[in-house]
Amino acid sequence: MKCSAVSITAFTALLFLSRVDAFLTLRSSSCKRVERRLSINPSREWHIFSSDKTSPSLAEDETPTTSFKARFIDATPKSPLDKPHIIVPGATTPNDLDYSINGPLPTVDFVLTREGPAVAEELADENLLKVICQECTDLEVNTLVWKCLGYRHEVDITGESPRWGNKECFPNWSSRYPVPPDFLGMKRVYSKDVDEPSLRSNQALVRTIPLSNKQQLKVHLKKYGFRGFKLKELTPNKTRRAQCANWLLYYREEIFGYSLKELQVRKKERLKKEKEESEWNRTTGNNDNWRPPLDEVV
Repeated sequence: MKCSAVSITAFTALLFLSRVDAFLTLRSSSCKRVERRLSINPSREWHIFSSDKTSPSLAEDETPTTSFKARFIDATPKSPLDKPHIIVPGATTPNDLDYSINGPLPTVDFVLTREGPAVAEELADENLLKVICQECTDLEVNTLVWKCLGYRHEVDITGESPRWGNKECFPNWSSRYPVPPDFLGMKRVYSKDVDEPSLRSNQALVRTIPLSNKQQLKVHLKKYGFRGFKLKELTPNKTRRAQCANWLLYYREEIFGYSLKELQVRKKERLKKEKEESEWNRTTGNNDNWRPPLDEVV
């Protein structure tokens, strides 16, 4: 019995030592992987996403700066997947304060003028295809969306510098954005302190699209060979351009050509119909027609 007890104790000790050895080996290999990653790109920061977002550290849930989870942390070079800015010699650039007012456009074969409301030619499928294919500037995309929202490029009667006015803007939108926001992030700097206003305004624009009008790009642009994007092809700029193009399609199909009073009448009729459908679903126990929240521009 004594010999058996000694054997069991020895076996237990050996098992414990083998587990400790395996743990130390795993820890060593993990550290080597981290060192190898940092040696490949020493400028890349690694952050733990906890309540303390100011102190970078390594952790089990470490996330590279290029991931969607780390959308605001950008210590790495810009993605080569984006086409570069179109620079016009002698003209203002995205870093200039008056770029949204006086920046050059159109710079390529893109149908757009800065003055007046949007016209049908500016909302044509060929134009929208250039938006998502980065064949026009960020300013041109912003300008087209601004015009559709009702902002107008105007010169004050006192002779002051040009500016964007909001007198014709949709009331629900202008109350939140009296000045037209940058939907794309024209500086293409995606750190939180620089990019957050652009990200939030783009998200606000997307929330105004009804569920039935989402995912319309492939429907309208399939005839040009557009099949959508692969996840690995997406960048912040491409994603936001696609969202702006989808909103422009919604505007063209549902809003363009109607007066504000006509749109308000249509809205009342639609809300009445949705209320009746909701009541019918409640009485019949049909709960399959849930819709996401909608922040309408009208």
